[in-house]
Amino acid sequence: MNVVLNSGADSATDSINEAQTPQALIDALFLANTTVIRNRVDESCRTFFEASDAIDEMGIEGIRSKFMQCDAPTQGTTAEAYLDMFDNEVLPHCSHLASPRYLGHMTSPLPQFLPEIGRLVQTLNQNVVKIETSRGLAFLERQVIGMLHREIFGADRQFYENHLQARSSALGIFTSGGTLANISALWTAMRRAGTTGTAENSSPHADKPVIIGSALMHYSFDKGAQLLGAELHKVPVNDHCQIDLDALREAIDKYQQAGRKIACLVAIAGTTDYGSIDALDKIGEIGRQINAHVHVDAAWGGGLILSESNKHLLDGIAQADTVTIDGHKQLMLPLGCGMLFFRDPALSQLTMHHAPYAVRATSFDQGRFTLEGSRPATALYLHAALHIIGKNGYDALFSESLARARYMAQAIEARPEFELMTAPVMNILTYRYIPEKYRNQHIDDAGNIEINRFNIALQKWQRQKGDSFVSRTFRAINQYDNQGLTLLRAVLLNPLTTFEDIDFLLNDQLQIAHLLENEMAGAPATH
Repeated sequence: MNVVLNSGADSATDSINEAQTPQALIDALFLANTTVIRNRVDESCRTFFEASDAIDEMGIEGIRSKFMQCDAPTQGTTAEAYLDMFDNEVLPHCSHLASPRYLGHMTSPLPQFLPEIGRLVQTLNQNVVKIETSRGLAFLERQVIGMLHREIFGADRQFYENHLQARSSALGIFTSGGTLANISALWTAMRRAGTTGTAENSSPHADKPVIIGSALMHYSFDKGAQLLGAELHKVPVNDHCQIDLDALREAIDKYQQAGRKIACLVAIAGTTDYGSIDALDKIGEIGRQINAHVHVDAAWGGGLILSESNKHLLDGIAQADTVTIDGHKQLMLPLGCGMLFFRDPALSQLTMHHAPYAVRATSFDQGRFTLEGSRPATALYLHAALHIIGKNGYDALFSESLARARYMAQAIEARPEFELMTAPVMNILTYRYIPEKYRNQHIDDAGNIEINRFNIALQKWQRQKGDSFVSRTFRAINQYDNQGLTLLRAVLLNPLTTFEDIDFLLNDQLQIAHLLENEMAGAPATH
């Protein structure tokens, strides 16, 4: 039976099961009207945004048990039937990251136009590894990289005339995320230093090249150092959660006296725990003095470079050799929009590679400069956002976000049950609940251990309850003699979050803590 669905049919899949011939199957899959499917997906999205995590009463083990089937379907079904299954079995258990009371992670709700831009990205399905598979979007990607490069490094117009669309170098690259951008930066630094470390050389006494950054470095640097055969040295932080510059200089002296090659210094512009920013200008100066590559991990904070009111927080970033920005964070883009920028485009040539059938040496192929091969044209998301939101729009969004962080810090300090660990520099803050018996007194190590357990239980209870959410972290805290503390961690990125939502979240925690203290009274605290 030859089913032709693109001439008057209501659905793109009426029905795959009825496609008795290869041509009918092709018609059903590639040539059908998609209106019904699009409407169904719209309905699923509406259902999701009208719900909250509190509706999902199933625990993690229950959700896990629903996905134990591992036999691939033999017979295809209709898209409508698939979406029925999705709505019933999957959608109710998706995390409501866009909720204004979900303040736990670095993922913002998307502006409404971006999912529609996503339809373009997916429908065009351009592969930006090669000019033959992306053409216009390959040059668009270079253009949008140049726009942010100019905001970061501020070179003159002649520089961009020469380098924006240069054939033999790049101002930056898109990656699948901040982790790949950071690893690509380390790869560049290692090649620049002429080091020959290998991942197989795992001896702690080997003459490995050295990467130095603070104890708050993102875990992508652990991955990168291991992959590239380098030693990663983590320097303590000061009371402001910035890298301790004296400790950094001591570490540099130690390795130089041992004849070790320092390949890279890492500075952070927005730590994932506190949102703190290292002294970018001073680290840049130290890097120049010792002839080491300087990389700024601005995955979290780099978006503020677009904000006239707030970009002063990133003073000194132009001294970096490479900079990472992750678009799905402050720029509020979909996941998969990591970026690495090269102050000097010649750095992009250090890791260039070619293949006989693709990424040819004399082409405009972007894949010559990237660790990844095939990539979607996610630059279109940033291109659209810069044109639709604009620098003024981002400035307003960032200013409001930082104001929310300041409000939450004040609200925490106004409640004696909480202890604020750090005043927010950006839009992340950490704090903890102090059980009643430990308030207004010196807390010793044993007390902190019990408070840690309490905050773990509090965070888990709040997550399971589902009305509000913050994440948690575990860090050594200077003011407690570097004892490791469990901290509640709030991210104030969501533009839909109001002061009332923040008060609700804190009061929700106080109610849970009251119940938890009653439950734990007279019994040892447990994990």
